[in-house]
Amino acid sequence: MKYIEHSKELTLHFRKNSETETTIADLSKLLNCSDRHVKTVVKYLHQQGHIHWAIQNGRGKKPKITVLQSNQEILLKEAKHNIQHGHYKDAFQIIQQFDSQLQADFQQWFEKHLGLSQEHSAELSIDVMRYPFYETKLILDPLYILSRHDAHMVQQIFDRLVEYDNVTHQLLPRIAHHWDSDDGMQWTFYLRKSVRFHNGRELTSNDVKATFERFPLNDPIIKNMKQIYTPSKNIIIFQLTKLDFLFPRYLSNMKTSIVPIEVIEKDEHFKLYPVGCGPYRLVHHDENMVRLDVFPDYYGTRPWLDRVEIIKTPYSIHDETKHPLLLNAPNATWNEVRIKEEGADYITFNCRKNGPIQDKQFRQLISNIVNPSDFCLDVGNEEVAYSFLTERSAMLKSANLHPSSEYFETDVVLRIAAQQIRKDANHEREALLLQAQLALHGIESTVELIDLHQLNDCLYKHYDLFVGGIALSEDRLISILTASQSSKLTLYPCLNNEMKTYVDQQITTIKELRDDTTRWETYFQLESYLKSNHILLFLNHRSHTVFEPQNSPYENIRLDCNGRIDYRKIWKRI
Repeated sequence: MKYIEHSKELTLHFRKNSETETTIADLSKLLNCSDRHVKTVVKYLHQQGHIHWAIQNGRGKKPKITVLQSNQEILLKEAKHNIQHGHYKDAFQIIQQFDSQLQADFQQWFEKHLGLSQEHSAELSIDVMRYPFYETKLILDPLYILSRHDAHMVQQIFDRLVEYDNVTHQLLPRIAHHWDSDDGMQWTFYLRKSVRFHNGRELTSNDVKATFERFPLNDPIIKNMKQIYTPSKNIIIFQLTKLDFLFPRYLSNMKTSIVPIEVIEKDEHFKLYPVGCGPYRLVHHDENMVRLDVFPDYYGTRPWLDRVEIIKTPYSIHDETKHPLLLNAPNATWNEVRIKEEGADYITFNCRKNGPIQDKQFRQLISNIVNPSDFCLDVGNEEVAYSFLTERSAMLKSANLHPSSEYFETDVVLRIAAQQIRKDANHEREALLLQAQLALHGIESTVELIDLHQLNDCLYKHYDLFVGGIALSEDRLISILTASQSSKLTLYPCLNNEMKTYVDQQITTIKELRDDTTRWETYFQLESYLKSNHILLFLNHRSHTVFEPQNSPYENIRLDCNGRIDYRKIWKRI
């Protein structure tokens, strides 16, 4: 690539397509290298079509050089070379130097590099999915995942004891082929034989036990566990403290993905290069891309897709490039698909902090001020929320969204914390809207971004209101119950002791019930309690509008609850 730098230097001194006399000695000074090396450079650039080098016959006649490519054209070729060799970050840095037309040319070329394709080599043919995604810091240790993108990747690399099917509302066997309980207090899971991790070692009940022993004691998934027994390498028994008929469904949570404990203990890079037993293994993870290859020894159904390459791209590139599902329809033959995201954005009132928020009437005052419809800025893709569930919000929908117009004379200055998972993935927009609405009614406030990974008891002493949101997993009920008691989210830590007692009692009751209808009815009582006591104020639901081609040969290219395509399910018709 040093020759490319020399070529770019020549474009600064010679006009494109203009034949100019020069000498090796002149070029040696210009390129700051020896005469001998200049001859090598000239020969290479001539052969590659960057320049035309003409030797003139006759004594005293100088050679003539013609630069055939502009500096921008050379940069374009360099960017394409980097893309073809997997150096995506270098390529994207180069194109920032392009003019708008050349950026469009590169964009058009880059799109041909993406999508679903079959690639051939001397030994085999593989089916590859390659697509751009904005660069983000993925957390790939299941225990610490927070975002939907983390959960999506963990789903491909790891497996759990069971998996919840949101269509049939049934638990499906995964690592465990069977489970049972006589009393709802002791649960026995029977593991499949010969399940192997990506490092080749066989998974045993000791790995399952060690996976759950990693959890913090106050985690809602395991805090009801009294003891774990491993009578054999393929049997594990969970003894609970309280009755829980929902317990197996908690084990479908992505955080409960089974890990080989010795890898975590010895390898500090586990969060970047995890080892699971899922259908795909992580083979490449750096500043350029994430690459997943199918795991040939996977115990379950082998995915049709052999490889997935997720190219880390700047937002400017990601917003425009192709994906099997596009954000904008290329033409009228593409179908519009609108997908509602279960979950909601919301405001949590910090009832533990000393100050006016402890007063229910003051919380009600703020609730009356806030107009949730103002938070629905993306017309068509956002709607007012009255619950975590979109269907229930539709049932509770009120036409009387008329916030209070009262103005208050007060010296109170509220501190608002906006949830942030990573840079450019936060609720700052919503927090600033809240601040503006409060200001219209005479209540001053400040807004700060708070990293969700850094939440702790000390932080809760400083903020009055938290603005955040959650997206629910396939098992909506378990996802909501877990969020309602999680110390990693803002709701439960903002409750005072009396409120926590009520929440815990309601969830305990839900776990003792055997049918989902009654469970949901009990949860809705809990949700109503949080709303009527002005602890939780729902803002908006989000939707995703995408476009998919008609008559595509590929099946199951659709967004899941993580807003991503489940690679495990893609296949192609002949």
